[in-house]
Amino acid sequence: MHEPARVIAVTSALQGEGKTTLSCNLAIALAEAGWRVLLVDADLRRPKVGDYLGIDRGVGLTDVLVGDVQVGDVVQRWGDKSLLVLPSGSAPPNPSELLGSKAMSDLLLALRESADIVIIDTAPLLAVTDGVVVAVQADGALLVTQQGRTSRAQVAAAARALHSVSVRLLGCVLNMARVPKAEAYQYEAYRVVAAASGGQSVPTDRSRAGRHAERAHAGEVSDHTQELTRLSR
Repeated sequence: MHEPARVIAVTSALQGEGKTTLSCNLAIALAEAGWRVLLVDADLRRPKVGDYLGIDRGVGLTDVLVGDVQVGDVVQRWGDKSLLVLPSGSAPPNPSELLGSKAMSDLLLALRESADIVIIDTAPLLAVTDGVVVAVQADGALLVTQQGRTSRAQVAAAARALHSVSVRLLGCVLNMARVPKAEAYQYEAYRVVAAASGGQSVPTDRSRAGRHAERAHAGEVSDHTQELTRLSR
């Protein structure tokens, strides 16, 4: 029997700290390891997932939540891995209310049954309430901070915002950290060379992960409605 997916909200204290980049890279890495991953762009005010991954974000999460489309009709497969993406969709006038609606809760329940891991890119915590509204529906949150920009007080305030609604803080990622030249030289040997295919780049030389290796590739399915359930388990 398929176990319900783990839902991880990725957020930050401030805008521009790299949370969307982290969300995309984490989703790609997990998909390459063989997990069935669904990446959701729930930053409805400043959506960037579609831009970063080179996919159309015109119709997506917002349109599903208001009942205009079915989720299976708007998810998009990225690359040749087991990664599906639900873009943000049209800009709503009431992001917080929409993300905290019963429709969002019902959608996440459905997505839990259709993937191994659901990663949700959310809005910054100190700017609007959207991030907290989404995080409280997840199993935990990753907090992204930028070295040299985010103050300790801001990180603490973001953590308190999560704690106030009993959200489990899975970890804090220090992004854009400066690496001393000597250490940077040592990492050159581990640099991954990416190959472009159809406008999408994915690392090509990472090893598969153990018992999930045989699940890493699922064939193309013409009916998008079935993609959420036909990925190999």
